[in-house]
Amino acid sequence: REFTLKNVSNRYVHLTNDAVQKRLDDYGKFESGNKLSYPEFQKYLDTMKLDCDLVKTVIPKMRSMAQDSMRAISRKMDPMRKTFSFEIFGYDFMIDEDFNPWMIEVNTNPCLELSSPFLARLIPAMVENALKIAVDPVFPPPPVPNSKKHTLPDAQDNKFELIFNERVDAAELKNLPIDDNMNGIIEEEEMEEEGSDVDDDEDDKE
Repeated sequence: REFTLKNVSNRYVHLTNDAVQKRLDDYGKFESGNKLSYPEFQKYLDTMKLDCDLVKTVIPKMRSMAQDSMRAISRKMDPMRKTFSFEIFGYDFMIDEDFNPWMIEVNTNPCLELSSPFLARLIPAMVENALKIAVDPVFPPPPVPNSKKHTLPDAQDNKFELIFNERVDAAELKNLPIDDNMNGIIEEEEMEEEGSDVDDDEDDKE
């Protein structure tokens, strides 16, 4: 349904996930599963005579927002610094009439349902590439016959793009000029959050 702020109670206007939209009679009327790839969306924009280059203008902004989100939580991400761990996040964006992207939310448990032919191609490839980066270097495939060497897959041979490197970017954050008062605030907030976690655990036990 067309977006509007005049009616905030219509879920079909303000929620775009499949669990809601698939109940509409015209779900999939214009594209299978209400999903478009970047090239397909660009073709639609060109057809409508809308001056927007997704690759050059919109996607870089989305990438920058994703990078900022990682920088913002770098101190909270994996606080125990576990070895050999990874996580897949799902980023939701909206694009306004001026083609400015807005980050709506980041899902820590994104839906991997293959609800359209496009997602049936995209999601398995994404998961395969994620495993190639995170798992294959730890558990390489068996050695090649007549050879004692493992054939370690090239982790760089994938569709992911590195936007945040903790060794570089997090180090820059630590070197930011922060006064003593700000450091005290950060430490106090972290202590409060840790305390609230303990309280929640106690409530769960009861």
